[in-house]
Amino acid sequence: MLPLIPEGYQKSTSNILEKERFDYWRDLICDEFVKLDCEEIKRGSFHGEIRGGVGVSSLRFSEVISDPQLVRRSKRQISKSTEEEFLISFQLAQQGLVRQDGREAILRPGYFALYDSTRPYTLEFKDHFHQFIVQMPKEVLSRHLMAPEQYTAIPISGNQGLGAVLSNFIFSLAKELHHVQQAPEELSENLVNMIAMAFSSSLMLKEAGNQSVARETVKFRVRQYIDNNLFNPELSNHHIATAQGISTRYLNKLFENEEQSIHSMILDKRMRRAYELLSDPTYCGHSIEKISYTLGFSAPAHFSRAFKKHFGKNPSDVRK
Repeated sequence: MLPLIPEGYQKSTSNILEKERFDYWRDLICDEFVKLDCEEIKRGSFHGEIRGGVGVSSLRFSEVISDPQLVRRSKRQISKSTEEEFLISFQLAQQGLVRQDGREAILRPGYFALYDSTRPYTLEFKDHFHQFIVQMPKEVLSRHLMAPEQYTAIPISGNQGLGAVLSNFIFSLAKELHHVQQAPEELSENLVNMIAMAFSSSLMLKEAGNQSVARETVKFRVRQYIDNNLFNPELSNHHIATAQGISTRYLNKLFENEEQSIHSMILDKRMRRAYELLSDPTYCGHSIEKISYTLGFSAPAHFSRAFKKHFGKNPSDVRK
């Protein structure tokens, strides 16, 4: 398979003396990812190649094409490190094995799995292999996916469902990233949200078999999506349901026993944010009309009526 990352940098053992290649490779992967222990599985003329240097905002993409090896992230390595990251390995050729938290994920081509740099794990490759890897700070994924640690070392298919959507999107993005004009932060948020959807939908419904946990995961994702898109004037039940890959009917059912409906939640969050902006001296130069548009209201009069109903006072009273 041809490399997916055309830009960025390429690091290889090709020009290193044969007897020094594996030591050089060990240093390479530690610099590229996190501090690791690495062992050769088959003695001989080792070859490994890393492509990297591309990504979106805090997400980094890399690609590994290498001979067999056993990689360990040990307690000793963790104690000497400060990295707190999640990594996702997409298997492109041959087979890989991810072990963490007492689970074992066999990655055939087309599958991917998550692992956590703050807890021990092992990666095993018995044949020459090809992987695409996404790295991100733990706090980034945790904003979109409830308790992401529960998803580690479980194989997700990238050949169907949202797993396929995610794989195709990431691979296409890696190839065309230098042509993409979208703002990095916006693109990053959309990508992480897609990652969260792929894991929660594919894993919780298929592997866990626990409908109550699955429902809470989707509800967490919905609340996070509302927070991230609060200023979007298109934000609505239908918009949220479409973004989360569920029906509007199912979305409403998820929140039918909550204190707030989706509509009320959006309105309450917008009103609270409006109060903060009107009270903040930093925004004293922003008119009430401008703040209303910023918060997704189509008409200042509608905003003022909603504000007074919510707080019992006019926006101008708070501004004074």
